[in-house]
Amino acid sequence: MTGAEHAKRLNALKQRRQFIESYWKDTFDNTFPIRGSKIGVDTLDVVGDSKSKAARIYDGTLRNSVRGMAAALIWGLTPANALWFEYEAEDVKGQAEKKWLEEASRTIWTNIHQSGWDVAAVEFAIDYICAMGVVFITEAHEDSNNIYQFETWPVHSSYYAASKRGGMIDTVYRRYTLSAEQAVSDFTDKRYPLSEAIRKDAENKPDELHEFWHAIYPRKKKKAAELPIASEHVEAKTKKLVRVSGYHEQPFSVGRSVLVPDSVYSTGVADDALPDHKTLNELVKYVLMNADMAIAGMWGAVDDGVLNPKTVTIGPRKLVVMQSKDSMFPLSPGGKFDLGFMLKKDLQGGIREALLTDEFHPGNEGPEMTAYEIARREEKIAKLLSPILGRLQSEHLPTVLRRCAGIAMRVGRRGVAGEMPIIPDMPEGLKGRVNKINYKSPFAKAQKAADIMAIERFESGFANLAKSGLTQVVDIYDVEEAQREKAQLLGVPQRLLRDETSVKKIRQDRAAAIHAQQQQEREASMKEKIVPEMTKGMMKGQAAA
Repeated sequence: MTGAEHAKRLNALKQRRQFIESYWKDTFDNTFPIRGSKIGVDTLDVVGDSKSKAARIYDGTLRNSVRGMAAALIWGLTPANALWFEYEAEDVKGQAEKKWLEEASRTIWTNIHQSGWDVAAVEFAIDYICAMGVVFITEAHEDSNNIYQFETWPVHSSYYAASKRGGMIDTVYRRYTLSAEQAVSDFTDKRYPLSEAIRKDAENKPDELHEFWHAIYPRKKKKAAELPIASEHVEAKTKKLVRVSGYHEQPFSVGRSVLVPDSVYSTGVADDALPDHKTLNELVKYVLMNADMAIAGMWGAVDDGVLNPKTVTIGPRKLVVMQSKDSMFPLSPGGKFDLGFMLKKDLQGGIREALLTDEFHPGNEGPEMTAYEIARREEKIAKLLSPILGRLQSEHLPTVLRRCAGIAMRVGRRGVAGEMPIIPDMPEGLKGRVNKINYKSPFAKAQKAADIMAIERFESGFANLAKSGLTQVVDIYDVEEAQREKAQLLGVPQRLLRDETSVKKIRQDRAAAIHAQQQQEREASMKEKIVPEMTKGMMKGQAAA
C-alpha cells in the first residue's frame, strides 16, 4: 500500500471509532484522566484538561477498584512466581517430547518475565478494564540481554479492524510521534528516505515532534520473499513510506471485555460502575462542602450601620467592629451527615461489587485461612470472572504466547540471545504438532476445580462400593489414568510423572524381584524340610552299620 492509501484507510478507521470514544473518555475521566486525555484529540502532542478533571474526582473508590482488579488479573492469569502456561501437542507419549515441551514452556516463561512483561501488563490491564488494551511484542534490541520487548500502545492512538467477518482483530493502525533526532536515527533505509524537512529539523531543532503511522495487516497476496504480516511506517505530513517490513506472526495482542455488537471495539468493566461513581462523586462533593461549613462555621450578620457584612472578614486575631453583639450570629448547617455517609457506603459497595474488589481483597483474609478456603475463594472468583477470562484466554494470551514462541525459536537459532535461556532444538516428532496451550495460572486451576472435585467424589463413592464387597465395580474405573488426569488438572509438572514405558519397566522389575524373593523363600522352605530328613536318614544308616 502507498502512503496515500494508508491515509485514506486511517481516516476511515478514525470515523468508525468515533461512536465509542465518548464512552472511553467518560470512563478514563472518572478514573485515570491522564490516560484518556488524548482520546478524540486529533493532535497527538496536545494534552487535554486532565489535571482539572483529576481535581474533580472527590472519591477514589472506582480508581482504587480498577487498580485492585488489574493487580488481581495479573496475579491470577500471568503470575511472575509460577509457570502459568504449557505448550502441548496431541498424542505425545515419549518422555523426550514431554520433556522438551515442558523445558520450552519454562524457558519462554522465564524470558517473558525477565523482558518486562509485568510492567507492560499493568498498563494493559488498566486500559483493558477501562476500555480495551493492546500489547505489542517485538524482538529486543541486539545490545539487550532480553529476547522480547513489550509495549502497551495507548488507547487513543490505536485503530482496529478485522479482515474476516466475525474474526479476531488482525489489523491495527497506530499513530505516534518521534522527535526529529529519533526519526533520523530510527529510519535508515535508503529505499524509503525521510523528508528533507525532518532531516533539517534533526540538525537545527532535534526535539521537534513529527507524527508517524504504523500499519500492521495480513498480506492477501504475499510474494515469495514477503512475511505473512505486513508492517509499514508512514510519515504523516508528507504521506511518504519510511519503512516496509513484516512479521512471521501477529505482533500485537488485543484484550477486549464487553464487545460492542457489529464492531471490533469493546467497553471495559469499569463502565458498569460509572453510574454509582458519578452519584458518589457528587455526594462526596456536597458532604465536603457541608463539612467545611461545620468546621469553619457559617455566620449571619445584620447591616446595622457600623458593621458592613459585605466587607467583614472572620478569622483568628481579627477585630470586627459592630454596634451590638447580636449583629453577628452563627448559623447551623442544614445538611445531614449521617444520611450522606449512609449513601456513600452503599454507593462504594456497589462500585466494589461491580469490580469484584471485596472478592479479590477480602478484609478477613489472614493466616488463619485454610488451603481449602483459599481454593474455594479462588474458584468463586473464577466463576464470577468467567466472561472476562474466557475472552482473555481465547484471544489475548494465545496471541502473546504464539508470538513469544516464534521469536524465541528464531532468536535461539541466531544465537544472539545474550544471557537469556535458549530453547533446545525441537524433536522431529513434534514439528508441526505443537498447537495447544494448557493454562496453569491460579484462575485456570480454579476453573478446573470442579473437574477435580467430581473425580474425587466419584472415587470416594467408588471406594465405598469396593469395601462393601462389590469388587467387580473396580473393573469399570481406570485408576491410573484418573490420577494422570487429576495431575494435569492440578498443574503438576510432567517431569514428575513417569511415562508408560518407565512405569511398565518398574512393574516388571518389581514383579521379577517378587518372583525371585518367592523362589528364595520356596528354596529355603524346601531346605528346612529336606535337610532334617537327610540328616535323620544318615543317622539311621550309621546306626545300622
